[in-house]
Amino acid sequence: MFDEAIRHLNLKPDSQVLDWGCGRGALLTRIAQQLGPTGKVTGLDLWLSRDQSHNKMAVTQKNVDDLGLTDRVNLVTGDMIKLDFPDASFDVVTSSFAIHNIKNEQTWINAVKEAIRVLKPGGYIMIIDTGRNINEYGQVFQDTGLQIAQLTGLGFNGWWAPH
Repeated sequence: MFDEAIRHLNLKPDSQVLDWGCGRGALLTRIAQQLGPTGKVTGLDLWLSRDQSHNKMAVTQKNVDDLGLTDRVNLVTGDMIKLDFPDASFDVVTSSFAIHNIKNEQTWINAVKEAIRVLKPGGYIMIIDTGRNINEYGQVFQDTGLQIAQLTGLGFNGWWAPH
């Protein structure tokens, strides 16, 4: 599933990527493998075990190190709802099975808006998740002024949209 979705992201060797709610790094490491030496994936998570078992920064760092991707990955503790990055920081923002942990609808909408805020013009956002339908994501994208070139269902409740 990830490989097909990653092909749509228009990654370049020097892409700057935010994996928003990265957990143990399944998507993060696949993206890092696609980047060149100047590319970087920032993995952000609160590292809560209630969201994913054994969800600890040390576990994710070990996964990154074991794959030899340490120079392409930066792990940070942070909240999906309030991203501590400047506007237009990333070429690509991704999230895999994380945003459904935000139960309150307005908080969820604000979190998606935060991801869009840190996305560079012309960048891509990819959200693979459960709990929302594709039209709900499309509405938030449109409400924030994104020009949606394509909104695609990737199978089991997966979505991506370019900015």
